[in-house]
Order: sequence, then structure tokens, then C-alpha cells
Amino acid sequence: MVLGEYKGIKPDQDFYIADKSLVLFYQLYDLTPYVYGIPYFPISIYAIQDIIEDESPLGQMFG
Repeated sequence: MVLGEYKGIKPDQDFYIADKSLVLFYQLYDLTPYVYGIPYFPISIYAIQDIIEDESPLGQMFG
């Protein structure tokens, strides 16, 4: 992969859940040089609530 070339979200994409957000993150050098740190993209669960399954960890946050 060429540095900076975005190929989309992979099935095994790194992520975590924090503050009612799904946070996608990439490893160093996947998208940017080291100086920019680890790139991450928080997505509000409310922005994607139409595709979240009720029984999933994100779905349970709507309680």
C-alpha cells in the first residue's frame, strides 16, 4: 500500500468504543507519517444508529 492511499474500511479494522462513539483507528504509517501520530476517526453512535443491531455492544448503549 502506498502511504496515504486510502482503500476503505477492512473487515478486521481496528476500533474501540468510547463516549457513545465508535472510534476507527489506524496503525502508525498505515495512512500518515509517524509525526502525525495514530490517525483515528470517532463516529457518533447516533450518526449510525440505523445500521446498529439492538443486541450489539453499540446497540446496548441506546438503552
